[in-house]
Amino acid sequence: MSLPAPRNEPPPGAPHAPALLAGIAERMAALAEDAEQFGVVLCCDADVASRYLVQLQQIDRLAQSLREMAAVLYADDPKAAVSAIRLGDLRILLEKICAI
Repeated sequence: MSLPAPRNEPPPGAPHAPALLAGIAERMAALAEDAEQFGVVLCCDADVASRYLVQLQQIDRLAQSLREMAAVLYADDPKAAVSAIRLGDLRILLEKICAI
């Protein structure tokens, strides 16, 4: 599934309702938790952990990214929340988007 091309203008109806953003944030946070728990289960199997270390790290990175983006969506001050992101590449990407 591919994402639509970025838009230079806000979508119809933007800005989105806070309840919608909060709902999306909650779902993203739940997905982050699910991904993290999935990774923990896989890490408990030494054979799987030794063979798929890179993929397990990717699962962890996915969980962290989802959690950070959820925090931005839920924040009263999204720009401050972007500045607080610990994943450097994600923070830089979102800072560039905020500057547009």
